[in-house]
Amino acid sequence: MSGTTGDGVADSLSWRRLDAGEAGLWLAWSDLAPPQIVHLGAVLEEAPAALLQRPEPASLVAAPAAMPLFPDPALGWAGVPGWQGPAAARPWRWQVRDAGADAVEVIYRHPGGAVVTVGLAVFAPGLFELSLRAGPAAGRLCHTVPLPPDAAEQLTFGGRWAGELAVRRVPLAGGGFRTSRAGARAAHDAFPGQVVGEAGFGEDTGAVLGLHLAWFGNYDWHVAERRDGGFVAQVSLDAAEVDRDGDDAVLPPLYLGWSPDGLNGLRRVFQDGARRLRSRPPAARVQLNTWEGIYFDHDPDRLAAIAEAAADLGVERFVLDDGWFGRRRDDRRGLGDWTPRPDAYPDGLGPLMDRVRHLGMEFGLWVEPEMVNRDSALFEAHPGWVLGEPDQPLGRHQFALDLGQPACLDHVAGVLETLVADRRIAALKWDMNRDVPQGAGRPLVPAATALFDRVRAARPDLDIEACASGGGRADWRALSRTQRVWLSDAHDPDLRLPMMAAYGLFAPPEVMGSHIGPEVSHQTGRRWSLHARAAMAVLGSMGLELDPTTLAAAQRDTVRACVTLHKRVRPWLHDGHLLVLPHPDPALTAVGVFARDRCRALVCVLRRAPATSAVTAPLRIRHVSGTLQVRVPLLDPAVRRGAPAQPPWIDMPEGLRLTDAELRAVGVPLPALPPGRALLIELCPAGASPSDG
Repeated sequence: MSGTTGDGVADSLSWRRLDAGEAGLWLAWSDLAPPQIVHLGAVLEEAPAALLQRPEPASLVAAPAAMPLFPDPALGWAGVPGWQGPAAARPWRWQVRDAGADAVEVIYRHPGGAVVTVGLAVFAPGLFELSLRAGPAAGRLCHTVPLPPDAAEQLTFGGRWAGELAVRRVPLAGGGFRTSRAGARAAHDAFPGQVVGEAGFGEDTGAVLGLHLAWFGNYDWHVAERRDGGFVAQVSLDAAEVDRDGDDAVLPPLYLGWSPDGLNGLRRVFQDGARRLRSRPPAARVQLNTWEGIYFDHDPDRLAAIAEAAADLGVERFVLDDGWFGRRRDDRRGLGDWTPRPDAYPDGLGPLMDRVRHLGMEFGLWVEPEMVNRDSALFEAHPGWVLGEPDQPLGRHQFALDLGQPACLDHVAGVLETLVADRRIAALKWDMNRDVPQGAGRPLVPAATALFDRVRAARPDLDIEACASGGGRADWRALSRTQRVWLSDAHDPDLRLPMMAAYGLFAPPEVMGSHIGPEVSHQTGRRWSLHARAAMAVLGSMGLELDPTTLAAAQRDTVRACVTLHKRVRPWLHDGHLLVLPHPDPALTAVGVFARDRCRALVCVLRRAPATSAVTAPLRIRHVSGTLQVRVPLLDPAVRRGAPAQPPWIDMPEGLRLTDAELRAVGVPLPALPPGRALLIELCPAGASPSDG
């Protein structure tokens, strides 16, 4: 299957069909027309040849392909080219070949000698993978995807520190969308993903297409209205910053997920796809992280008391956060020196690790290995390992290390390998607390990936949690090398629950670190009930981010009950799908995890602000099957005081018995929830005991 360039459109077309579950893709090309994605959406049994019949406006170049897979300006493409480099003005030749039953490759050759290979493959049900690699002369390279012809609206994901994954819904018409990253991490303000769909698509309605770049580095994401109609998404990267295979630059894959069933359908597609990507499943552990409980105040006696209190609550992993090493007394010093602070740990970490393990918990440790403070032994010994100039603007008082220098990478990898050689360390929380604009044009992400891979090779059983001031590393590249993602430093449920809903468009609940934080949020200053914080935390990879010794007896009982509940449902929860339940009250958010067999669910109903009506509408619940028992496993006493009379079922151990038809059409009667409170609803097969899981 080969072709040459020319003028006009050939009469004879070749077609290649790829089906991924409910999603279908058709690729078409001829001797004169370069390959193009003609259809991406519902499965079509016959080639959609009619879609290639279009007028040729007098004002436009008569390009042989309206939406080429690899855009070539020499063939009339007026947008971002697939290749930006030397000799780009002459047209490319192409050859299409099968790469297996569910994959196809297109090899493009330029008269100047450059070669580009674009691949399309079925990755998982509902998901395709787009790949691209090119020879060494490339400057910038670009993934290109035509958006469905009925796409009218888009979701993009912005935000900030402690406010990640802020969803923006805007129309496609009127100019499209553009975002760029230039900080060498995916960061809080530009998660590398997008969703487009037909007008009015919702949580359970409308056809939607999701796009995700598996990359925590720099990129330029551009959605534009084509002059001949429709929209195109293009993601371009600097070839000098991406992976290399010999002399070839290899772009990170772009994943394309499609569902006819709205955003929740897309959540199922991407959550299951992410599970295929990871190296191994995460270890299911309820963990306590010390950061907001002690910050830099590392007192061994206090930490021992915290560990004892955590074990009493059912915590399974104790993670010692920032402040344990070198000269670290605050965030201005110590980074780079990964040995215990002699003032706080004169005998090393061994006594604390042994105490934690004696209490029946695993031990985890915080590191930030890609960074260094000026006030550190590492900087004093190797100032030339800093990326950029010594007088550069700093973030959080720290420099990035130039891991592109082999000696620097070897040193950092060796230190980490030595650290985790102590098998009492079961997990690392791997942080990265600043943008690195100095990394433009340098392969920082491949270097950081090499560091991850060396540590994983040294300790294959080690759990790694990806953190970057919160959710700055939450993409699929990070997920492929870690078991958990710290989604945000914000524990405020009003921020965190919508983040979980947004991240669920790309990742499953078991990777979402979700902790019970302090009563007064350290990020927003708002006060939230313990039950609200717990009802949110139980849906993900549960943990605590507070000093448990400060809890009153009744609070400890509540946390213990929530931990027990989480462990009971965890076998199906961490194989289920995190979905969003629409409700007419905009001040009420309902997010749940639904078992794969649709017979069990756990739903958090959060009252974020005062109700907009005197009586809250019932919560209609789809995504379940059969006759189910609906009960409240952990009731906030304040809910009873939310109205003179509440629905009696919330206090009944057996709850309600409802069919799936009743749950979809009528729903669950909700109590009047005071602001800052939540209701946790459990659904299980009728007649089943809650202890059955």
